[in-house]
This record gives sequence, C-alpha cells and structure tokens, in this order.
Amino acid sequence: MVQELITTKSGKVSDYLHQIDVRAYGTTRMLSLYLGEFDNCSILFDCGSSLDIRKTLRYLKNQKIPLSSIKYLITSHHHFDHNGGLWKLYEEIKKYSQDVKIITNQQTKELLNNYESHLDRARRTYGNLVGEMKPIEDSAFKIIKPNQKFYSDPSNFDIIETFYKNGSEIKLAILRTPGHTPDHQSSILIKNNLIEFIFLGEAAGTLYHTTKLVTMPVSMPVYYNHKDYMNTIENLKKLHPLKAGFGHFGIVNGEKNIRELILEHESFMKKFRTLVIKFYEEKPDTKYIVNKIMPFLTERTDLTIDNSLIFNSIALGIVYGMMMDLGYRKE
Repeated sequence: MVQELITTKSGKVSDYLHQIDVRAYGTTRMLSLYLGEFDNCSILFDCGSSLDIRKTLRYLKNQKIPLSSIKYLITSHHHFDHNGGLWKLYEEIKKYSQDVKIITNQQTKELLNNYESHLDRARRTYGNLVGEMKPIEDSAFKIIKPNQKFYSDPSNFDIIETFYKNGSEIKLAILRTPGHTPDHQSSILIKNNLIEFIFLGEAAGTLYHTTKLVTMPVSMPVYYNHKDYMNTIENLKKLHPLKAGFGHFGIVNGEKNIRELILEHESFMKKFRTLVIKFYEEKPDTKYIVNKIMPFLTERTDLTIDNSLIFNSIALGIVYGMMMDLGYRKE
C-alpha cells in the first residue's frame, strides 16, 4: 500500500495516533490536534480555542475514548487558537480524570494565565472567532524543561514518560523550538529508537496544501523572533521523524518528505523576509506590502481563499510580525 504524502482527514493514522480536525473558524483544514491512545491512558497535543472544545470532546466520544483515560494535555504554545480553550478542556476532563496534568514549560504557563493583551490583539484581528480564555490553577500543571539540544539519535533525549501499546514502548520527549513564540515546544514520540511522530505545532511553518510540500510563514506579532526561528529550523534538520504533524494543518508522511518540506520552508522564509524588505523600501505602507506579498502566498495553498477573512488576517499578521522583527513597526 502506497503511503499518502499528506494526511488531512480526521481519524487514526497509526496504531496509537489520531489526527483531529476541529473545524476551527467553522471550516476544515485550519487546525490539527493530535491524540496518542495507549494501553492504559491517552494524551492530547493542543486543544484549540474555547470554541473548539465541544468538537474535541465529540471526537473522543465518537472514537470511544473515555475522558477518564486522558492523562496529559500537552501544549505547543500559548496562542488562543492552539491552547486558548485549555482551561475549559481541563475543567471538563478533571471531572473524570482527577490526576490529569497539563505538560508545559514555565513560560507557556505564565502566558496562558496572563492572556488579556494577547486576547485583545486576537479579537482586533479575528473578531468573535477567538473564544475566551480564563486562568488555570497552579495544580493543573506539570512544568518541564524541554530538551535544548537536538540529536540524530533519539536515545539521547530526556524522556518525560514511557507509554505502552500492544507490548511496544512509546516514549515522549519535548523539544524547545522558539521563534514563532518564545515559549514554543515540539513533542516527539519515539518507538524502537525512531522518532515515529513529531508535533511541530508552528515550529516549521504552516501547511495549507494537500498535494504539494509548500509552506506558509508563521511570523505573527508580537513575539516572532526571526533569528530564533531560523535556529529552530536548523535544529529540526538534525532529526529524522517518520511523521510530522502541523498545527495548521495535517501530517507529512515519510522521512524524505519531511526533510524536503523543512528545507523548502527554510528557503521560503529567507525569500519572504527579503520580499518584505524590498516592498517596504518601495513604500513603507503595511497595506501596500501585504498586497504585494499576497500573490506569493496564494500560490502556496489550495484552500478556497477568495475574500477569506481568516486568510487575509493571517497574511496581515505574518507580514506585520516580520516587519516588527525588522524594526519597521512597533506593537
């Protein structure tokens, strides 16, 4: 059986891994969540905004995965669209699994609980599509320090926990992958000393195409740091995962394909930055730069984006974030 290049459908993609499309913003292929289903427990990577929690719970119910089995909720970063609904999901799961913990780093915890300015900015851009955020109690968290060194040999990573599926060990490790945000982390699942899955989140762009290995930038304000981001890309090139899950959207299958995509993303990010500089020098107007950049973005997606509020907001955000990093704009 030939393995597909990019998996975009919700459902089970291995003997223990699920991909979930929660139809964020009311449309498909906008946000991926991932679920690890093991013999004695389950773990969930990201959860979406508070508006997405009902759909996450429905998926678990349809797949007959009891909430009592959820042991860990694991973050990629603090942004509302990835973990803004964490407070809501945690409160619901805690009714059935009192020992459930949120695995994250100290910085994500602090940003999740000091969300007002982030949420205000998001609402100015996305309107009523952002949901709401609320503080999460200290006891909910299991604070970890992500691995800062990247190795080609997965046995060198610090392991957070080992799970079991049909007699096999699956180990969880978390890597520090800043740039998109300073708190960003990426999770890996290791089996037979191979990285079977890496949840990239937004550590290596976004994937809005179903048949081509092309990416979009993730240079959102206000925390985007280009130097850190490109260093993360360099680190990711040291790994050899078999599956790579994107927060937006889908799974790339095959070590060769993942490497090709990361190299493509690295190249495009250099081009994108150069284009922002070029168009700014032509005319230092944000709307002008966005309009000039847009054709370079639309050719990299097969989403229906005609007059799309979401896509236009994304384009504005990634341009503005790059402009901030270049010193052209302030918050």
